[in-house]
Amino acid sequence: MQERGINSTFKKLIYESSEMVFLADDTFPYPIFYSNKSFDDQIGSNLSDQSLVGLGLDISSFIFEEQLQLSFNGNEYNFHIELPQDSSTNYFLFYKGEKIRSQGLPTKRELQQFLFQFPDAQLVLKPDGEVFLSNTEALNLFGFTGNAKLNHLSEVEGLFVDPTQWKKWLSAAISEHTTHHFLTFLTNSLGVQLSLEIASKQLEVDGVQYVLLSFKNISEKVTLEKNLEESSNFLMNLTEQVPGGLYQLVMDSDGKLNFSFLSKGIAQVLGLKQEELENFTDISLAISRVHPSDLPQVIMSSIASARKVEPWQCQFRVKSDPKSEDYRWILGAARPEALENGDMVWYGYLTDISNQKEFESTLDESRKAAEKANQIKSDFLSMISHELRTPLNAISGSTYSLIHDHPQVHQKSELDTINFAVDNLIIMINDLLDFQKIEAGKLTIEKKPFHLNSLVNQIIKGLSFHARDSKNKLEVKLSEGLDITVSGDKTRLSQILNNLITNALKFTNDGEVKVIVNLVENRDGKAKVYFEVSDNGIGIAPEHQEKIFNDFDQVRPTFSTKYGGTGLGLSITRKLLNLMGSEIGLKSVVNEGSKFYFELEFELADIQLDKPARTNGYSYQDSSLHLLMAEDNDVNALVLGKIITKWGFTFERVTNGLEAITAVKKTNFDCILMDIQMPEMDGFDATVAIKKITEIPVIALTAAAKLEIKDRIDECDFDGFVAKPIDASELQKIIQEVIFERNQSA
Repeated sequence: MQERGINSTFKKLIYESSEMVFLADDTFPYPIFYSNKSFDDQIGSNLSDQSLVGLGLDISSFIFEEQLQLSFNGNEYNFHIELPQDSSTNYFLFYKGEKIRSQGLPTKRELQQFLFQFPDAQLVLKPDGEVFLSNTEALNLFGFTGNAKLNHLSEVEGLFVDPTQWKKWLSAAISEHTTHHFLTFLTNSLGVQLSLEIASKQLEVDGVQYVLLSFKNISEKVTLEKNLEESSNFLMNLTEQVPGGLYQLVMDSDGKLNFSFLSKGIAQVLGLKQEELENFTDISLAISRVHPSDLPQVIMSSIASARKVEPWQCQFRVKSDPKSEDYRWILGAARPEALENGDMVWYGYLTDISNQKEFESTLDESRKAAEKANQIKSDFLSMISHELRTPLNAISGSTYSLIHDHPQVHQKSELDTINFAVDNLIIMINDLLDFQKIEAGKLTIEKKPFHLNSLVNQIIKGLSFHARDSKNKLEVKLSEGLDITVSGDKTRLSQILNNLITNALKFTNDGEVKVIVNLVENRDGKAKVYFEVSDNGIGIAPEHQEKIFNDFDQVRPTFSTKYGGTGLGLSITRKLLNLMGSEIGLKSVVNEGSKFYFELEFELADIQLDKPARTNGYSYQDSSLHLLMAEDNDVNALVLGKIITKWGFTFERVTNGLEAITAVKKTNFDCILMDIQMPEMDGFDATVAIKKITEIPVIALTAAAKLEIKDRIDECDFDGFVAKPIDASELQKIIQEVIFERNQSA
């Protein structure tokens, strides 16, 4: 107290007063530097931050007031306020009662010093509007710069949005001895638009009357309130415009459920009138409209959401009219939030999905119809395939036998023509079956190890006769590094290359077909390989280059007559490459030729496959083979018997699976040729039984084309598979391979 120059009389008065008194500095955070015992006992001892800020006071809210109402710890206190000054600094004096006011109070502090320390814009006016004092913040507020001064308030009247209203308020503030507040807007001389809250207070200094104006810039507050109002309006509009309705559902600690908010859209979803919506808070009213069959899932999913505090979603039916039996489909979804008071709140929406459900129902009916049509198509293709393969098998086998009976030259030519026609029919059937399998989504790409170099050379060798027959030169160029074993689908890669090379030979006459295979990259256990098949044949016009990849499509209708085929070869090739993660490319010029190309990435196999040497003929030991033929069709048995006899083999024939099992128990066979579809016991069950008693290799023979039959062949431990009509050379090769593999493992 002494260092602030407060006289001893006043000091004693404060100390001995039974009323609360405290003094605080006038600089933030306005620390309380002195207080009496009464204040300490009632407030100070419970105040952790000994300052006006600690008391929760905002200086701007009481600076123009003579009294202050203070709330602390649930109690209300009324204080008088004075602004005394000592010789060097300023402070605030807060006291209760009137006794202190007239005893030993220092003089008023100088207003100018106070104004320049106050954070808000301040003006002290004379009654005529002349500016007596102004702080820097006030000049900045009105846009004054440099050494500019504000001499009279009339100089800034034009800055206010409504000057008339401003002058009316100012007149009242000057003439009336009460505090006035005013909310207004102005654009200062710098062009800045401001929202202001202005307060006035009359002062008397040394017997002279002044008016103190305090300007508070509330532009940010106004902008924020405006944004909040716009956001509120936007959200309200959104809740009304969004399809369906929004709701807020509260479950209290006792488990009682009530809607605390329902948007107008809920009325339309639940079939309510607007006046009903206002009283629609009890959830039981909503539950009563749910279809009885859907009610359990609505309740159980809601319980699960509450227990796990997880999002809720459910589709159910509700009555739009309690008196009606018509229901509409509703989709409900909500996200729960657990509150600190133990309540659970769901923020969610309900929307009418009746049209969607109707569409789904129609779509489901269409899907079932499409599936039925596909099944009919599959059954038809299977039947056609079986019915065609049986006579083709007889034709193919008979032709094979006649060709190997050393026919005359003109007979040989005719037999070759028959053989070519049969081969084309087989290709067409196989294309149709592959197309069926791809369309049904049942064609999968295998990953088995094979030797890449050997596969390509084998394909080229197999097509060399076709090349000579079409008077074309077939060349292959393999880059270095292809002598590798990779993991992939050997069968499908062979099919792709066979399709492309066969097409190139078909549409090239007395020309050249080149096959290029390059190793692009070999690292990190993977090999990227580039394949290219090019020719100098008839070429493809630009407008047809995309068309040739369509199902059942050819460049011109006459092509099917001249060149044969179904128009599925390239379509299947593209689809197979897509399944392998690749794309086929094409470059072509009419009358100059075409180039098809693609890239495949293979995983390198960890094992090295044996490449045993093979001979085209059979040794003495080969010719002594004894086979078991299980075939119920007499024509097929006759044809196959002739082929086996021409190889120099011997055989026994049985007509069903039971006879095959009996024969195996009585006789030692080197290999079994097993038809699949037979009476008494089919080839599947017979093979399973035979594998339990012997290790004799079994080769499946079938004219069936159903996908499930081929799948079962893979499952029943057959050692090989040959489709009818039987390719005698292929069958001969497979017999040799399965017997060789059995001898190797023995």
